[in-house]
Amino acid sequence: MRPEGMGPDEWRSVERAIESFLPYYERVNLANTFGRLPLWRQQVASTAKPDDVVLDLGSGPGGFARLLCTRRVLCIDPSRAMIDHARRALAGDGYRFLSGLVERLPLRPGSVDKVYCSFSFRDFLDKGAAIREIARVLRPGGELHVLEASRPPPGWRRAFMDSWLRFGVPAVVTALVPRRTRSRWREPPFAAFVRTYEALGRPESYLPSLRESGFEDAGVEYLSMRSVFHLWGVRARTT
Repeated sequence: MRPEGMGPDEWRSVERAIESFLPYYERVNLANTFGRLPLWRQQVASTAKPDDVVLDLGSGPGGFARLLCTRRVLCIDPSRAMIDHARRALAGDGYRFLSGLVERLPLRPGSVDKVYCSFSFRDFLDKGAAIREIARVLRPGGELHVLEASRPPPGWRRAFMDSWLRFGVPAVVTALVPRRTRSRWREPPFAAFVRTYEALGRPESYLPSLRESGFEDAGVEYLSMRSVFHLWGVRARTT
């Protein structure tokens, strides 16, 4: 399930792109989603229960993790810069921060109740391996929730999304990120994001991998003109 044409070196360029405008990350993403980002995040975060131990994969600067009102939140991101930023932004004893890859999670089997991937799933290098690792660390009956951008089927919605990513998003970045920061970029950060967006498969294409990895129930819900999807799965319960 490795995205065609995307290798480790290119994935590292995505990580560097994110780190390059870290102080402006949340502001830019809010503008790029026309203010809808908090609503999408809250809708998915509301599936967590107070007693849950949850894992936020690709946690970034902590924007999604702060919405999880649970007993413990484990934030894992491959970028140490992101983890350091999240550690400063999130106060409280309920947070734990780890730098690592989703394909090799530093956690015991069955150690978390829910796993969340908020706009990070498209950046996983090997999505098949990621799904297997997520299944491994989830307890029986535990849940996976993926919130991610969706490339709509051919038509006006896809034309709008493609145009927005190629022209609208760079304009937003230019308006919100200071020139002194942009002058240090070797490549505009969202150029890398366009590549991961285009390499992402249809959300339904990941359902077989979920079932093969031990999820007994799985489905997809589309949000906002099918431009965003919520992919979910329930880990098989033991008998």
